[in-house]
Amino acid sequence: MSSLLELNPYEAIKSPMPPGGDERLECLLAWALLAPSPHNTQPWIWSVQNGVVELRGDYSRLLPVADPDGREMLIGCGCALEHFLLRLGLEGIRCRVDLLPEANEPHLLARVTTGTGEAPAPRADLVDVMPRRRTNRLAYHGTPMPEALRASLDSACAAFGVDTRWVHEASLRAELVNLIMAADREQMASTEFRRELSHWMRPEHSRQEDGMEADLLGQKGIAAYLAPLVVRTFDVGKMQAAKDAQLTEGSPDIVVLSTPHDDSASRLATGRALAHLTLTAMSADRYSAYMNQPCELPAARSHLALLLGLAGHPQLVIRLGLAEPVHPALRMPVARVLHRT
Repeated sequence: MSSLLELNPYEAIKSPMPPGGDERLECLLAWALLAPSPHNTQPWIWSVQNGVVELRGDYSRLLPVADPDGREMLIGCGCALEHFLLRLGLEGIRCRVDLLPEANEPHLLARVTTGTGEAPAPRADLVDVMPRRRTNRLAYHGTPMPEALRASLDSACAAFGVDTRWVHEASLRAELVNLIMAADREQMASTEFRRELSHWMRPEHSRQEDGMEADLLGQKGIAAYLAPLVVRTFDVGKMQAAKDAQLTEGSPDIVVLSTPHDDSASRLATGRALAHLTLTAMSADRYSAYMNQPCELPAARSHLALLLGLAGHPQLVIRLGLAEPVHPALRMPVARVLHRT
């Protein structure tokens, strides 16, 4: 069964699974690895032993410039956790979920003890779209989503204590665009930020298993191969700001996720809500992508909260809409993120 754990998760989920026990739980982690993460760093470490699955943050994959306190890393881990729990629900596997279970081990984010508690609600509709969910950075089109779909996304996020603020007002959207553009210019003016970003950029058809392929960032041909060098060498803030303004203005829907608190539990909850939001949207053929720059700079984050009248802390800025399909992002196999004691 070790060969199955060496497969790309997109291939692993198509393969026959072992009948039960720890081997099956290990193989089911392939669905967790389809979750999004900042710069596609995939910052998680999993362990499975005697029916207990533990999730730890992989701080070697932290983005020290863009995400110095690991906020977005925890959101990504929470999203992966929810992917896994949704898959357990489809199996009818009972489990108890303990978040941040050890005060003296902050890297331990969750412990899932199977064979006890209740099985997560079976959501075949969400599990089925995991393989085709994408962070699609292309331009979006279409009209704003139906009210019923938006209400469903609101409810899914509220179940985790995460608030949704949809930005449809023209004046507010214009101010949001200005905030995104200013954040772009500030970040790209930093040599350290550009060096970090270029480190996670990959050429098209890369043989690596993490990071962002340049074609998925909108670069084609020779530009896709030169993109990391260009970003590392030149301040492309004005160009990036103009591009992001166009993408944001043209997106049918923009939503900001926020939480009353800004601790580790809130960030994990944001990730779990994000899983439901992106998968539910994908089930309606609506892609999602992120405009998180204002959340990554303290002053801009405070400005964003004031702009939208948020009582809590902005965590993510997400645009949604219809778009041309793109190929899946790079993914590490389960074997690379599985720690065996």
